Amino acid sequence: MSLQDPPYETPSVSELQEFLLADRRPTGHVNQVWPSLYIGNEVAARDKGTLHSLGITHIVNAAHGPPNPGPGPCFYVNTGPRFYRDLSVDYYGVEADDAIEFILSPFFYPTARYIRAALAMGGRVFVHCLMGVSRSATLVLAFLMITEGLRLKEAVAAVRPHRDICPNPGFLQQLRSLDMSLERERRRRRQAQTLGLSAQQEETPSLTELRQILWTNRKPVAPFDQVWPKLYFGDASVAQDKATLSSLGVTHILNAAAGRHRINTGQRFYSDLEVEYYGVEAADHPEFNLQSFFSSAAQFIDGALRKNGKVFVHCAMGVSRSGALVLAYLMICHSLSLVEAIIAVRLNRDIGPNSGFLEQLRQLDLSLSPQSRQITEQDGSETS
Repeated sequence: MSLQDPPYETPSVSELQEFLLADRRPTGHVNQVWPSLYIGNEVAARDKGTLHSLGITHIVNAAHGPPNPGPGPCFYVNTGPRFYRDLSVDYYGVEADDAIEFILSPFFYPTARYIRAALAMGGRVFVHCLMGVSRSATLVLAFLMITEGLRLKEAVAAVRPHRDICPNPGFLQQLRSLDMSLERERRRRRQAQTLGLSAQQEETPSLTELRQILWTNRKPVAPFDQVWPKLYFGDASVAQDKATLSSLGVTHILNAAAGRHRINTGQRFYSDLEVEYYGVEAADHPEFNLQSFFSSAAQFIDGALRKNGKVFVHCAMGVSRSGALVLAYLMICHSLSLVEAIIAVRLNRDIGPNSGFLEQLRQLDLSLSPQSRQITEQDGSETS
């Protein structure tokens, strides 16, 4: 596609639904929808004989959750690593509701990288939910868009000949946001190639390009948002709202604006909550050296998530300092490029690190070698 071609436009939710609902036909309990990648339902997920015969090595449960305590219907599939202990499979659980208002997009990048790593090592991946139609299909479509470079309608067109799928309207809207973000990045890279920039320059945009990515299609910033599985960030009001932190199940707090004259909380402030506190005394100023905290902050977040904790990262507004530290975490611990990290976060929250922090993130991006971005089976996983 040349720069002279008409710009690509992401289809609307109604257009996607029309495409998905046309010529529907039954497709069974499990179907291969991409080389070594399968989508299915709970029946297939519990049929160990079928999983073994298919050579499945990795299972993504997009309906991971507890057993139903009451007599009513259960919308989760309560399996887990223990259920598959007699099979040589790796398990990845995503605790998602098939509800229009559920925010599934924090799982797009980590799940895509988990699937990519499994396929790269010659594995076979089975992605399922309850019916194998909405939650699991959404995560597979996101994988095809993020890892395989397909546009949203191309991804749908690739899956539909093999399995009847129908993500709910809320999930379709989240996939549209991903599609638009990825398309903007493709356009930027084409322009860089037209200008004859090197591959390294294409990978790490200039400050001007980064600002354009961050400031395009901005939305109002909420007090807090989940931007990665079990990782939240927001502003000072939430940091001081112990009831909200408790309701979210937060176990670790990273204050990127710590200090007597800033957001002066600390471990003592949270003495009545079972949380671990880490303070970074950072000024939201372009000349402040936040880069010296990138590694330690990333280690704090990574250690908490590996212990199945929930992390809340904040500064005053939840835009600049906390945004920069979360981006650094995704780059260091999940091998995302700076642009990939920005896209992953902006699916759920608008951020705006100041120009000095952006330049420090650029330097971090340049310092991470291509080898460090080769994901392993463990990268990005949130194994339940």
